[in-house]
Amino acid sequence: MRWTIRTVLLIGALALAACAAPEVPKEQYFRLIATMATAKVGHPLPGIVEAAPFAADGVTGERPLLFTDNGGTKLEQRNYAYWVNPPIQMLRDQMIAYLRSAGIADQVVPSELRIEAGYRIQGNIKRLEQAIAGKKSSGVIELELSVIDESNDQIVLSKVYHAEKPATDGTIDASVVALNAGLQDVLAQFVADIDAR
Repeated sequence: MRWTIRTVLLIGALALAACAAPEVPKEQYFRLIATMATAKVGHPLPGIVEAAPFAADGVTGERPLLFTDNGGTKLEQRNYAYWVNPPIQMLRDQMIAYLRSAGIADQVVPSELRIEAGYRIQGNIKRLEQAIAGKKSSGVIELELSVIDESNDQIVLSKVYHAEKPATDGTIDASVVALNAGLQDVLAQFVADIDAR
């Protein structure tokens, strides 16, 4: 009889272990980081430039990382993978730091400071996602950036900047590295366009 109770208990324990829920993945948080410009512009904007938080439609402005495997027409959120801040704030803050390092104006400030500025930069996030095509993965970033003269509300520059950088593998970490490289290219081109205006 004793042997039977032990056997039943062992079978019961094994059955419970088999029914246990799989381990939930640990939440991960990522930053977009632009390295500073290596050279100053030759033709900076005079005075102060203010930058508002970026705009974004739908899920593009939310904190979960996005991925697509069909050319960008269908997006899905990565479970347990988030940006540390909403992309509309994070991208604007990285842009401000980069523009300061490039010397595009006497001062570049966030719009929340409510300083009388000569120029305003507005941004719109079109794409910020991991793109998967077969076994290849890349980071895709597309920003619409505009510079507006505050004295007359005239557009000085308005352009959509697109960068797609290959990732070393299909992991989220590699995709974020690719997105950072894409952000670097977008900001460098934006600064070059301001300098060449």
